Amino acid sequence: MSEEKVENVLQNIIETGGDKLKELKDLPLEALILLINTERLQHLQDKTQELLTELKGRQDQVTLLHKLLKAINAATNAEDGKLNLKENQEVTELLAQTKDLGINAGSSEGELSKEERERLIENIRMTVDDLNVQNDMQLQSVTRLTNERYESYQMARAILKPLHDDKVNKARAIAGR
Repeated sequence: MSEEKVENVLQNIIETGGDKLKELKDLPLEALILLINTERLQHLQDKTQELLTELKGRQDQVTLLHKLLKAINAATNAEDGKLNLKENQEVTELLAQTKDLGINAGSSEGELSKEERERLIENIRMTVDDLNVQNDMQLQSVTRLTNERYESYQMARAILKPLHDDKVNKARAIAGR
């Protein structure tokens, strides 16, 4: 896009009420490109950071559920496969922490039969699988954003390098080299 076209676009934006863009009117093309690219890169970085924060929180939930599975397995009676919740405070506390994830020990407050324990473990595993699927999808989004960021860097380089080279060549021509 020529400088004249850029000037026309900026003029149209300014006329439609872009007070902040009045400052941009006098900037050279390279500065505008850098400004636009910087804003794009900052947006991509912010979005990536937001997704990674959500991902970390969800992964912490998976870790908590794995800890619960370990505690249930450790507290299970080896002889009959029953789980006594009254005798094991750690499992009870972990179950309370995971209620908001949909993990429920059932109606039994004291002891879980082998079948109830197996259903509880299966529910925990299904929840972990669901969280892991969400994590995988979000990791794909983070990867896409990272690729977009790399492409933005490459695009800026592809635009700015020829502009810089042109300035150098013009300076050499003026100097008579």
